[in-house]
Amino acid sequence: MNIGSHDETSSKPLYLGIDFGTSGARFALIDKQGAIHSEGKRTYPPVGNATNWASSWKEALFHLLGDVPSIYRPSISSISIDGTSATTLIIDRNSGELLAGPFLYNESFPDALPAVESIAPANHTVCSGSSTLCKLVSWWNSNSVHDSAVLMHQSDWLLWLLHGEYGVSDYNNTLKLGYDPEIDSYPSWLMAQPYSHMLPSVRAPGAPIGPVKEDLRSQFGFSKNCVVCTGTTDSIAALLAARTTGPGKAVRILWSRQPKINLMP
Repeated sequence: MNIGSHDETSSKPLYLGIDFGTSGARFALIDKQGAIHSEGKRTYPPVGNATNWASSWKEALFHLLGDVPSIYRPSISSISIDGTSATTLIIDRNSGELLAGPFLYNESFPDALPAVESIAPANHTVCSGSSTLCKLVSWWNSNSVHDSAVLMHQSDWLLWLLHGEYGVSDYNNTLKLGYDPEIDSYPSWLMAQPYSHMLPSVRAPGAPIGPVKEDLRSQFGFSKNCVVCTGTTDSIAALLAARTTGPGKAVRILWSRQPKINLMP
């Protein structure tokens, strides 16, 4: 459902950002100056259990793409998506089949915590039962088919539906997987593990991945030059949207369960 439009036409490049939260998804279509040209939102269809979340997200994504006024779609130069941190899916890279999950951001896997704590530095971000790495280790330990499996975060998977390239993520989403932004790579203690082949490649948030798939481009009327870019987490997206670009500013994000605070360094 479209809930707003600032003008009827636009010849300038536009940028489509889509936010996937805990209860619904929304989009904003902006220009280079940050002016909003259109925005809309969708609630997720009812789900009975976690295995239905993926289909609900997919349905919401394509509804939102259809909600973007058709007159704007040829002007969209890039698309990006943010999702909830540590929401994890396991995908078969040969077939695209969902092998496991989605494991939601607040789901904990204490069975994997001892194994993670045995390889990670003390007090590392991954040393929490709800970390992405704990979700990966728990799945790895209870499954026998691994060769073609790849881990994706919520926004990785949604973006994959648009561009079709497996295993691409960003350095914000992969923090709870163990990625080290200071060395710009996964640490050696993580790469030494037998499941390291499941780790996604990492790029900067907003980095180009590839064009929108041809069938979707034709369906929605996007330009052949429209590029799908890496996403980020919902909290970082909120920080960017609030334009807290100077030291000493803060953004408070209220979650469905508990508040979190992001501070500028």
